[in-house]
Amino acid sequence: GVEMRARGWAHYEALGRPRFVCAPMVDGSELPFRVLVGRHGAQLCYSPMINAGLYVRDEKYRRDTFTTAREDEPPLVAQIAGHDPQVMLQCARMLQTRCDAVDINLGCPQNIARRGRYGAFLQDEWDLLRDIVSTLHAGLEVPLWCKIRVFEDIDKSVRYA
Repeated sequence: GVEMRARGWAHYEALGRPRFVCAPMVDGSELPFRVLVGRHGAQLCYSPMINAGLYVRDEKYRRDTFTTAREDEPPLVAQIAGHDPQVMLQCARMLQTRCDAVDINLGCPQNIARRGRYGAFLQDEWDLLRDIVSTLHAGLEVPLWCKIRVFEDIDKSVRYA
């Protein structure tokens, strides 16, 4: 309701009211690129998509996938993907001290997302998505965002959001 919108607006204000956002890109959202686009006007950047299960289980994956230099880059949104609410929460908690928000990737249409059961391939599993979003929202100290794809039916898209 109104309180949630007020918190969302306060978060946007705290980020400096970013208008120029560098969206997540496959093989294009790593630290050097984020620093570069920040120097050229990006006011908010996304991390590369982080596979929550791999991030939780694999130290090398953690080192290789998510690096930050907070003083040299714009505000940062860590984007995660997965389908297990508890694993996603564990991953997001590991990331939350190194970013300004956590984003759930519910939009990736690539085959890797189909095989991994994440991204746009969850968009028809509304009960699971409600569980994921509720679990992360309740368990994080940073704001939670969701990147989604719209449906052809605009009313369905509004209900989904």
